[in-house]
Amino acid sequence: MGLTEAAPEPETTPEPEAMREPEAKREPEVGPEAESAPDPQHAPPDPATANTATEEVEGAPARPVLGPPPGPIQPTDPFAVAGRKAMWLHVSRMLEREDSLRDPKQTDAVKRYRVATRRLRAALRVFRDAYPNRETKPLRRSLAELAGALGRVRDLDVRLEEVDRWAEERGDVTVAALAPLRGALTNQRRAAAAALHRKLGTKGHQRLLADLVDFVTDVDTARGLDDGVPDRMTRDRAASAIWTRYEEVRAFVSVVRWADLPTLHGLRVEAKRLRYTIEFLGAVLGPDREWLVERLVALQDHLGALNDATLAATAVRAFLSEHHAALAPDERAATITYLADRERERNRLRRSVGRAWRPIVSTTFGRRLGRAVVVRPTA
Repeated sequence: MGLTEAAPEPETTPEPEAMREPEAKREPEVGPEAESAPDPQHAPPDPATANTATEEVEGAPARPVLGPPPGPIQPTDPFAVAGRKAMWLHVSRMLEREDSLRDPKQTDAVKRYRVATRRLRAALRVFRDAYPNRETKPLRRSLAELAGALGRVRDLDVRLEEVDRWAEERGDVTVAALAPLRGALTNQRRAAAAALHRKLGTKGHQRLLADLVDFVTDVDTARGLDDGVPDRMTRDRAASAIWTRYEEVRAFVSVVRWADLPTLHGLRVEAKRLRYTIEFLGAVLGPDREWLVERLVALQDHLGALNDATLAATAVRAFLSEHHAALAPDERAATITYLADRERERNRLRRSVGRAWRPIVSTTFGRRLGRAVVVRPTA
């Protein structure tokens, strides 16, 4: 099978990946998932809006059925088959959570659904040269738009959680003083949730689900460009796929020490892509894969916390700029104190990036990465 290289897909708005749940606590690739209790503090979207979104798809095709799982990735699978197997799990999770995503009481569903879409987009990137661009480009585009809508809601959920935690640690007086800031964030969250529900209620979203199901259930064939070149098996592709991603991470070696925050966000994106590639291909890698992922998670968590603090400070500054004159003295003082705390945290995390970065570019990491791609996996 011939291979078609798609043009690199741009990241959506620093998918602020900020406002993210710590990497180490994210959903596992396999296995059951514990459901979190809903957070009663977050204002739900207007039920009337959710009902309108539902009405928009009356008469639309029934939700597609995914069917039985295709089984684990095998070393002898063609790369296209391995990609569809990797994506099947996350399409399944999207379908399972469609209803809960529309339930305003299940705020945790947004986080979990967002993770599923993020993993799908990552898999489409990892395995992209196994498929013709005409097959994957519409999926990538639609998933990017959906990820943007989900991200706006989830980012505000996490920002609200952060404000609540900080205020509650300081007592009821601070909680009351930060009420205007929290109210502004709640209104933004409500508007973002309404926009998300409208998107979920469109025929375009139903078409995306159907297209994803069609794509990932075609595991018995590896459609591509037939130019007489046989498709290499997954075990033959793993090393080059992983090492290419590691080269993208190492490209930051000369700039990390002086890098600005957008550059460090770019580093986090590349580290995340390397981690996902290792996880997707874990079935054909040696036991060093777990050690490698742990180091990448530590770097992602550090850079993610830095991004969180940066975006929180930016949001609070914008709030103060717009509402400063309307705030009572105690409200203004508490908001300014919170802003100062977020800026101190941002500066602390920026100064200490090296502690999480150095293990990734160490000789030990390179050796263990090389060993992972050539050592037969343990039973």
